[in-house]
Amino acid sequence: MIEKNTLNLKENTQAAPKSNSTLIAQPWRILVVDDDADIQSVTRLILANIVFKNRPIELISAYSAAEARDILSTQKNIAVALLDVVMETDDAGLELVKIIRNELHNNVIRIILRTGQPGHAPEESVIIDYDINDYKSKNELTAQKLFTAVVAALRAYETIVSLNKTRNGLEKILLSSDSLFKIQSMHEFSSGILTQLSSFLDCKPQGIICIEENTAQKCPPANALAENMKITAVTDEFECCLKCNLDGSCGHSELAQLIQLASSKREHQFAGNYSAFYLETSAVKATIALVCSEHVIDSSDQTLLEVFTSKISIALENAVHYQKMVSLEKAAVTDFLTGLYNRRQLLRLGIPLLAEANRNNPLAVSIINIDFFKLINEKYGHDLGDVVLKQVGQLMLSHFREEDLVSRYGGKEFCIIAPSLPANKAFVLFDNFRQLLENTEIEILPNEKIKVTVSIGITTDLCPNLDDMIAAAESLLYQAKSAGRNCVFVR
Repeated sequence: MIEKNTLNLKENTQAAPKSNSTLIAQPWRILVVDDDADIQSVTRLILANIVFKNRPIELISAYSAAEARDILSTQKNIAVALLDVVMETDDAGLELVKIIRNELHNNVIRIILRTGQPGHAPEESVIIDYDINDYKSKNELTAQKLFTAVVAALRAYETIVSLNKTRNGLEKILLSSDSLFKIQSMHEFSSGILTQLSSFLDCKPQGIICIEENTAQKCPPANALAENMKITAVTDEFECCLKCNLDGSCGHSELAQLIQLASSKREHQFAGNYSAFYLETSAVKATIALVCSEHVIDSSDQTLLEVFTSKISIALENAVHYQKMVSLEKAAVTDFLTGLYNRRQLLRLGIPLLAEANRNNPLAVSIINIDFFKLINEKYGHDLGDVVLKQVGQLMLSHFREEDLVSRYGGKEFCIIAPSLPANKAFVLFDNFRQLLENTEIEILPNEKIKVTVSIGITTDLCPNLDDMIAAAESLLYQAKSAGRNCVFVR
């Protein structure tokens, strides 16, 4: 039996602090499996007040191998099992060892086998045949030896957990980094950062991504940090932050301060369950990812996160450069005012369509001109004239087919190339648009709306080159204008 009075507990154990109890982390969970109530009581007396590495002990009792199996199947993070051999059967404890290792696949828990009948389980054969970590006879297990065995087991458990966490963390880093490198949209990338960081921390995605733009100001004002920082992605809980300027007006003032601190110090910041990760790139001044986890991030996680965030920074750099390339390419092929294709892109995409039409399919080329647009500019000014151009352009995008090339050809003129469209169907498609626009009110001022009409010329006579077809459509447009405008001429 365990000797009760061979250890001065006050000298060899550390009582859990009361005044600083909030600083104590999650307890070490120890499962005591023994059908002897006295053994359970003495074990609890010896271990209950131990604090190891500022973590107290939580003892869980099981009075049979079957009960212990149920506990281990449903409860996590049990560090040590003090396991009796002889319980409901002579080898119940040994069978439980097999179940723990082979069925439950728990190779992390440290198992200390205790027996009051060594003859039933000789130490040498048990150590060789069963995956246990220590073997103690109850009649020699003093309080001091039990204390030493448990602390050694906890230290081994902590090491194994740390190694597993590092291995799993590195695997997550590799998998997450690979997926982030494939994301090229900045919005999707921002959401991906939150998802991958949350996955790494084993918590649901909760957080904010914000980017601090580079500024050319030599002496920015005191609130420049908030003004230059733009939130690009949020989760549901932080939806109210999407339009926040990081001054705390959204109700998350402490989180705003944590983000600003990470940005100003250019390093990660940790505060309780919140972590603000600083992602360094040359493309922007700073990117901060704020994540809310369900637990406090320990030092081993922080070390892995340093590696992870360095990978994210590289992926972020690529995403930013890709976004800039896409923006430059888009600017080269679209009209800056309406967002439609520009004349250059229309010709580039239209020439292959004309080549195809010469062999197989009809092709319609149209020129659309806004009637009396000069009068609109003179009455309302060019800025409101631009509003009309944009509204007409958006209406075209929603009306014409996906395969049609819709472009602003210049000034108040638009050009549309519609493949696989004979003259009769072309007339119907474009005249329907004319009627739609005629019946649409365009709001140019808060309390003022106007209506506009268009004249349209369409040709389906195939020519050797696209410029000739556009010229033919323009000729038909002039006929439509001469006929009184707001009509469609097709040939």
